[in-house]
Amino acid sequence: MANSQVESTSSYQYDSLGRRVGKQSEIKGKTDQKRFLWQGLRLLREEGPEQSSLYLYEPGSYAPLARVDQRDGEVENRIYYFHTDQIGTPLEMTDAEGQIVWQAKYRPWGAVEKLVVNEVEQNLRFQGQYFDVETGLHYNTFRYYDPEIGRFITQDPIGLSGGDNLYLYAVNSTSRIDPLGLCSKILSSRMVNSGIARPANSAAHHIVGDTSKLAEPARRIMAKHKIDIDDPANGVFLPNRNNTDFNLPGIAHNGKHPNVYFENVNEMIIAADQAGGKPMVMKTLDNIRSELLAASRDSKWANLFR
Repeated sequence: MANSQVESTSSYQYDSLGRRVGKQSEIKGKTDQKRFLWQGLRLLREEGPEQSSLYLYEPGSYAPLARVDQRDGEVENRIYYFHTDQIGTPLEMTDAEGQIVWQAKYRPWGAVEKLVVNEVEQNLRFQGQYFDVETGLHYNTFRYYDPEIGRFITQDPIGLSGGDNLYLYAVNSTSRIDPLGLCSKILSSRMVNSGIARPANSAAHHIVGDTSKLAEPARRIMAKHKIDIDDPANGVFLPNRNNTDFNLPGIAHNGKHPNVYFENVNEMIIAADQAGGKPMVMKTLDNIRSELLAASRDSKWANLFR
């Protein structure tokens, strides 16, 4: 609303799983309609009145690889390729000839500072996020995210079970992502539901990283054995940076982990799989958990497993 005049109106539709399946927007008299199709919790396809787009992603990730557009009246599809940063945020999109058709510069928490090239509409932002021009918000599967303030605009769906800050996006937007709007909340909730007590001021840590590209080798092995990334077997509660209870065991969990941590975990999980399949992988996850809990609060993540 501007000067007491309605600038835009929008409505959204969701399915029984909470996924957004459609939206209608009217901005300054111009109407836009889109439908969304999903593969699990990843956006697979969006359809508009004149064009549909199919999205392809990196394996086991929400980081986009390519987009295939089909336009009414055109025989040939148009294919575009995403060029992303270290956490899978699109920086550029190029066409089949390698020409840049979309390019953006971002602020730290995901707001676009400047569209350097904007020949083709491109609405993907942080992994799992879709930009809504009518509101300026990012649809983040289970919540909406405001990139101007770096926070969700609605509370965590699982309440305090996910942590004290009900609106937190991620500890560090340059190294962490939250493609579902739940962060490590799913892992935390499943650990608690399985009977694991959550200490105060603790963080649910994924032993095999849930989003880092470096953890992909170990994630593939877990997927092969049907071990969910948020299975309690892949989690451990570690003291967070606000924890002052030094009776709580474990290395401090401060957000970003060094590359060598993921490399070491990959090596151990790969060796376990080769030695004894799923039972040995589960045992190795348990051994890694024990080492994380045995480490002193001020231990260096890069020096673990030595």
